[in-house]
Amino acid sequence: MARSTTDIKLSITTAYISNETVIAMYGLVPGQTFEQQFSVVSIENIIFSIIAFILSFHEKIVETNANNTRPQNQQNLKQTMLDYHDGLDLVWINGGWQYDLTGVADAEERKIIDRCAVLESDEGLVFKVATDNAGNLEPVTPAQQIRIEAYIIKKKMPGVPFSLINQTADLIKANLTVYVNPLVIDLPTGKLLSATTDVYPVKDAIQLYLANLEFDGAFVKDFFRTTLKEAEGIELVVINSIQSKFAGFPFIDTGEWRIPDAGYFKLLDENLTITYLPYALASN
Repeated sequence: MARSTTDIKLSITTAYISNETVIAMYGLVPGQTFEQQFSVVSIENIIFSIIAFILSFHEKIVETNANNTRPQNQQNLKQTMLDYHDGLDLVWINGGWQYDLTGVADAEERKIIDRCAVLESDEGLVFKVATDNAGNLEPVTPAQQIRIEAYIIKKKMPGVPFSLINQTADLIKANLTVYVNPLVIDLPTGKLLSATTDVYPVKDAIQLYLANLEFDGAFVKDFFRTTLKEAEGIELVVINSIQSKFAGFPFIDTGEWRIPDAGYFKLLDENLTITYLPYALASN
C-alpha cells in the first residue's frame, strides 16, 4: 500500500536527526523531534517535504498500475463480474476501466450478479452468472445480459474470446424409495407427524442440499443420499434414478455426479417421485 507524504517524511527526518554527523554539525538535542529543531521554513524541511511528496506520488502510481495489471486468473475475473454495476458506464481512470461511484447512492443495489463461475475452455473464457431474486436464483434479463457482455469486453484482456452462460437452472428429476419410521412419518404423504405445521423431512432435505451447493458445484449422488438420510424419521434412502437436463435438452442420467451447465440446479415438484415404505430391518 502506498505510503502517505507524512509517513515518508517522518521516516526520512527520523533517520536524518539520528545520524551522528548531523547531530554534531547542527548541535541537535537527542530525544527531540525534527520539527522541534528545524523551522518549517528551513531549507532542510522544504527539501524533505518535496522528496516525501515525490516518493508518495510514485508509490501511488506503482500501486495503481499493479491493481490495473493484476493477473486475470479465475478468482480475479470472478470478482470483476461480481463488481458489475448495472446501468453505470465505465470510465478510464489511472490506466484502467473503472466505475466512478462518486455520488451514486444505490451502488450496491446495482450489483445484480449474485453468483458467478469462471471457466477456461479451448474456445476461451466461459462466464456463468445468476441473480438472486428473493432467495431464488434466476438468469439476468436479456437486456442486462447485453450490458454485461459489453462490460466483459472492456474488463477482460484484449483478444481473449469469451462466452456468457445466463440460463435458467438445470432441472433435476428424482425417483426415490425412502424407508421411514412409520411412527414418525406419515406414509401416504411423507409428513412429519409430530410437527404442528406442514413439515416434509425428505422434501425439505432435498431443497437444503440444492441450496447449499456451491455455484457451479457438482451434484453428487452419494452426498445427496447422505443429506436425506440425516432428516428426521428417515432410516434408509434408495435412489432409483437421478436425471438432469439443461435448457431444452432431454433429461439424462447424472451418473455419480454432475456439474450444472447453467451453474445451479432446481427440482420441481412434478419431477420428484417419492415412495415411502416402513423400515422393518431394525432388530427387535
